[in-house]
Amino acid sequence: MLAVPIRIVDQFSRFLQIIGQVILASMVLTITYDATMRYAFASPTSWSLEVNSFLLVYVAIMTAADVERRGEHIGITFLTEGFGEAGRRAVAVLVGLTGAAFCGILTWRGYLMAHDAWSYGERVSSAFGTPMWIPYAMLPIGFGALGLQFLLNMFREQPVGVGGADHV
Repeated sequence: MLAVPIRIVDQFSRFLQIIGQVILASMVLTITYDATMRYAFASPTSWSLEVNSFLLVYVAIMTAADVERRGEHIGITFLTEGFGEAGRRAVAVLVGLTGAAFCGILTWRGYLMAHDAWSYGERVSSAFGTPMWIPYAMLPIGFGALGLQFLLNMFREQPVGVGGADHV
């Protein structure tokens, strides 16, 4: 019953992760370029800090759903290791509901921020002038995907744990 939604959300999370990997490689190149221009030629870029700040937000937020899918978020397991199967299941449901609720709030607030920035034409006051709805839109997309992963991880046949995707 949940196999199709789980597969769709998992594929979307993986897609966001792949983009995050490409962005991380791009950040390495642009920061290296900026540092080289700054220290070797005394001519720093005007755009590198702004662009890489927004890309760092992408890497942190948009890839979190795939990390949750693979069970690689930081977890405290010393309490649950002593529980039986029913206790671990109850904790997993509590974590899933709490995580989904938290992400739901951030998704809603992020949507409001992105919508307001779009409506008012808000831009960064810099030479590059990035429209603020672009970085703000990462909040509802990233936290929405993370919230769905929290919910769907409660219904997986095999719990995702140490070892990550091998257990999915």
